[in-house]
Amino acid sequence: MDITQLHRIEYEASPDVVTSAPGVVRLIGEHTIGSNGVYLGLPFNRSVSVAMSSRRDSSLRFFAADANERKRTNLGNLKYKREDRWANYVKGALSVYFGERTGSRGYNVTVSGDVPQGLGLGSSNALLCASVRAAAILAGASIEPHELESAAVEVAKSYFDKDIKNAEYAAALRAHAGHFVLVDANDGSCRQIPVTLSDYTVLLTDSRVPRPPVDIELKARTEDCSRGLAMLGGGTRGLRSYSTDDLDEFMGVMPEHVRRHCTFFMEEVDRTMEAGDALARGDLLGFSRIFNKSQASLRNNYEVSCPEIDWLVKRSLEIDGVLASRMVGKGFGGCTITFLAEIALIEYRKRLEEYERIFGFRPIVWEIDPWEGLPADVLDDR
Repeated sequence: MDITQLHRIEYEASPDVVTSAPGVVRLIGEHTIGSNGVYLGLPFNRSVSVAMSSRRDSSLRFFAADANERKRTNLGNLKYKREDRWANYVKGALSVYFGERTGSRGYNVTVSGDVPQGLGLGSSNALLCASVRAAAILAGASIEPHELESAAVEVAKSYFDKDIKNAEYAAALRAHAGHFVLVDANDGSCRQIPVTLSDYTVLLTDSRVPRPPVDIELKARTEDCSRGLAMLGGGTRGLRSYSTDDLDEFMGVMPEHVRRHCTFFMEEVDRTMEAGDALARGDLLGFSRIFNKSQASLRNNYEVSCPEIDWLVKRSLEIDGVLASRMVGKGFGGCTITFLAEIALIEYRKRLEEYERIFGFRPIVWEIDPWEGLPADVLDDR
C-alpha cells in the first residue's frame, strides 16, 4: 500500500502533496564534511515519503505508518519535544515555513519509509528533506535545492542543536536517477556521475556490533582538524589548501593524534576527488584501489573502525570477484558496503556465517540499487 492510500485511510482525505527523499550511502569522504571537505554519495532505492493534507482547524496530526504511531499538536505549539521523536523533523519543517501561527489551518501528515535506521544511511536526513520539500510546496516557497538545504540546516540547528552544513543534505535533495553525487562542502557544488556498476551487486552489511554514542568522538576529531589548521597558520585558508608535507614540518610539535586526524582529512579529500574521477571515466579498478585505501586510513589514521568491521572488509577482499569493500557511516560499528560480481555471492555468504561464529553477531544484508529518481510531487486542486 503506497503512502497516498495510507493517508486516505488514516484521515479520509487525499494528500495535497506527496514528496520523497532517498537514503544515501556516503561511499567515501563522509568524515571530512565538518571541515569543509568533500564526499561521494550514492542515493539508493530506499526512501522516506511524506504526505500532507490541509485541515479546517489549526491542529496538526502526524501518523508514522510503518510504526503505527500517532502524534498531535497545533501550529501554535511547534516546539521540539523529545517524546515526539520522528515527528520533530516534520514539526521543524513546518516551523520554518509557517512559524508558530495561531488561527491558521493545520495539516494531516503521514510518514512512511524503508531506509534502515541508525546505520548512517541517511534515514533521518531523508525524513527531514522530504518534510522540508512538502512544507515548502504547501507554503508556495522556492523548492530550489539550495533553498531546501538551508531550510533543513535551520531545522537541524534550531530543533536538534546540530551545527550542520548544507552539504549534509545535498545528496538527498539533488539526487538524480542512476547517478553518484560528488558534494563539495566548501562551495556547495554537486557533480553528478553516472553509475557504471552493471556487472556488480552492491551489498550493505550491518555488522550488528552494539555501538556507543559516537558524536563526542567524532566532534573531537573535527576539533583536532581545526586545531591542526590553526597550528599550520589558518587564516583564510582551509585545511584542504595544505598538504601532508606541511604537517611534517610540525613533527614533534603537533600532537600525534592531531597530525593523524589532519593527515586523514587531507588524504581523504584527495581520495574522494580521485574516486569521483575514476568513476566518471569508468575506471572501476582505479576506484577500488582508492576505496580500499580509504578503509585502511579510517582504521589507522582516523581511528573510527573496529575489529568486526576490519574483519568483514578484509575477508571480503580475499574473495575473487569482490571489487571493493569499506565501512560506511559514522564508524565504531555499523555497516560495510561491498561491490561484488555474481560469482562471489556464495562465498561472501559463507564469510558472513564465519563472522557470526567468531564474533557472535548475525549480520543483516541488503542488496541496493541506485536511486531511480524522485516521483512527481502531488498537488490536488482544492
